[in-house]
Amino acid sequence: MTKENNHFSIREGEKVEVKLIDSKELMGKSNYLDIAHEGEVYRLRVTKYRKLILTK
Repeated sequence: MTKENNHFSIREGEKVEVKLIDSKELMGKSNYLDIAHEGEVYRLRVTKYRKLILTK
């Protein structure tokens, strides 16, 4: 997936629309955010090398 192409193939010939969200917009001024998924909480954080890591 690229910024220019926000579709990806599920099955041959089938396309699904995917949201593209800038990480700065998502994270705000914080270096991490918690995400609730299927009854579990995950933490998405920005490392000192500006990479994203998702942990449980």
